[in-house]
Amino acid sequence: MKRNLYRFVLALIILFSTNYSYSQNHHPERLVYTSPKNNSLYNMETTSIIIGFDDYQDLEDVRLIVQGSSSGYHRGKVKVLINNPTKISFTPDKPFKFRERVTVTGYDHDESFTFFIRNEAVGNQRNLVSERLNQETQSLKPVVNNYQSGYRLFDTIPVVDIHQYGQTAAGNLFLINFNNISILTSYLLILNNDGTTKYAHNLKYRGLDFKRQNNYYLYWDEEYYHYRALDSGFNVVDSFYCGNGYITDFHECILEPDNSAWLMSYDPEVVDMSQIYPGGKTNATVTGLIIQKINANKDVVFQWRSWDYMSILDATHEDFQSYAIDYVHGNSIEVDKDGNIIISSRHLDEITKINSETGDFIWRFGGKNNQFTFLNDTAHFSHQHSARRLANDNILLFDNGNFHNPLYSRAVEYKLDLFYKTADIIWEYRNTPEIYSMAMGNVQRLANGNTLIGWGMNTTTISEVGPDKSLRYTLSLPEGQWSYRGFRYNTIDVLTNTTPSDIIIKDYKLSQNYPNPFNPVTRINFAIPKSGLVSIKVYDMLGKEVAVLVNEVMNNGSYTVNFNGSALSSGIYFYKISVNDFSDVKKMMLIK
Repeated sequence: MKRNLYRFVLALIILFSTNYSYSQNHHPERLVYTSPKNNSLYNMETTSIIIGFDDYQDLEDVRLIVQGSSSGYHRGKVKVLINNPTKISFTPDKPFKFRERVTVTGYDHDESFTFFIRNEAVGNQRNLVSERLNQETQSLKPVVNNYQSGYRLFDTIPVVDIHQYGQTAAGNLFLINFNNISILTSYLLILNNDGTTKYAHNLKYRGLDFKRQNNYYLYWDEEYYHYRALDSGFNVVDSFYCGNGYITDFHECILEPDNSAWLMSYDPEVVDMSQIYPGGKTNATVTGLIIQKINANKDVVFQWRSWDYMSILDATHEDFQSYAIDYVHGNSIEVDKDGNIIISSRHLDEITKINSETGDFIWRFGGKNNQFTFLNDTAHFSHQHSARRLANDNILLFDNGNFHNPLYSRAVEYKLDLFYKTADIIWEYRNTPEIYSMAMGNVQRLANGNTLIGWGMNTTTISEVGPDKSLRYTLSLPEGQWSYRGFRYNTIDVLTNTTPSDIIIKDYKLSQNYPNPFNPVTRINFAIPKSGLVSIKVYDMLGKEVAVLVNEVMNNGSYTVNFNGSALSSGIYFYKISVNDFSDVKKMMLIK
């Protein structure tokens, strides 16, 4: 009896002396999301815990009880996630242990959820990312700077082959070259239409996916295994990377206006395939897909794992008796107009829409779980890349066509009828003669209606075609080089610095906009006495962010930036500057 009483008292001391204790005064709304998912397998030992409710009410008071079956109770920090007021996160003070069961309680009197930690670590995560890149690019090793004495860097910038057949969209071409010759470097390239270089920068290792987002130049860098963000002067100002112990994959990064980022990681785990498929190996390495959203503070605010939603047997052409099975192979993320996400899974032959609050499927298009009837496409897409939602609500993708007979690749635009669950080809482009790209590739619908096609692993690197399928332009890298994706963008305009060189700025200042009231354009002046990351954002009366005017590192000086409110309704708005330790807010009125 005394021993039982002692255990009871000790449990109470542990419960109420730590910061994961439960507040009896708190009554949160209905639970709609947990990460890890209840009863999920193969979770990282370094995972955080995220809980989402359908409404928010004093979430600062929530305390969690987190207990590992082997590691015991975990202290940690609970916080409400910025820009996600219905979600809290818990970061444990120590890693969980392999193979253990973790139970989470405390957020509600009667509820709990459980998840399981993976069985073991599978190799060095960074090496596995590089090995996957080697396989996709047929490269033997990372491309490393290896200059001899007197070696001229400029000589290594690739000379491209250009053919112009018609009118192209405005802007410059963005790409990164690859090769399997170790003495040649990989370059960030911004090219004019005639192939001349507007900007080139050699990388220490390889890079992928050079593009424009949120007034950044963005690319994945193998030196850091991060997406790196450059300002208009090509200075590194930010990095975007996965949390919870996952290494950032090179296939995709999508930035939101608030500088949150959607990223993906590949997750190899040891699986007993003999329990899943006849003749399967007892110790197969099976690679799953991880999708994460991180906020501007680099907290994970949403995590989706293929292990929780997709069967390994959903893969269309994988050998389930192999020692290595990459059953999903995600390669693109698209944030849809409703805030949910659309992902492309190459080895499932599937485009999937996922609820970005709950993680549940909204629809599945293609592959073994296809919910749509193809009306006029007997080939279907095969091992595709780059699924994008267009302004007309159609889906544009690059169909590599790995299992077409005969082999060919194409850009194809589908109209999806969500009521009747039909898929109708609205537009497609197949080159004459046929081009087949076994890996990589992308599509981009341009402002003038043209479509830019990055052919990936092919001697033709980029094509631009018109709405009438007329070939307007081609660019080819030298033989033996290719590019994962190609894009066309206008380069970022640098804000005008109005300060003469002999004038010293002593104080931070945010001026009242002029004119005010305005319709629809107004001018905002500001000054900074020393360089720093400048953010100027516009908010409505409810505090919702409606525009990002500046988000880059700037030198000291006085600056002018214009704000165009043509897309907004009449009313009062606020604009806020943040730089270094200074911030200020002013009010302005839009009258139409």
